Amino acid sequence: MKYNRVEAARRIRKRRKELGLTSAEVANKIGRANHYYGDIERGTCGMSIDTLIELTEILEISSDYILFGKRTGNEISNAARACRILRQWDERKQERAVDLMKYYLELDK
Repeated sequence: MKYNRVEAARRIRKRRKELGLTSAEVANKIGRANHYYGDIERGTCGMSIDTLIELTEILEISSDYILFGKRTGNEISNAARACRILRQWDERKQERAVDLMKYYLELDK
């Protein structure tokens, strides 16, 4: 396995687009300047471990996939993604969403 910065950039950009995010939104979410994140997506510069970790969380993919293109099965679970979505809302909306999930899960029993 060998790290290829340009290929990693391609995977990051592809996943960002799949999630419907702009590069400015991702840069903001990871707390980095737009031009720095743009350089990462173009493969013209590397990234710190901290930035890599933040990208794995925002883009919901593993570091192995970003760095080497390998799917490991360790990608973020649906439960973790649901938690991330819920955190964006106030407590009242979170409770309503959890109640809805419980209701639909009970239907499958």
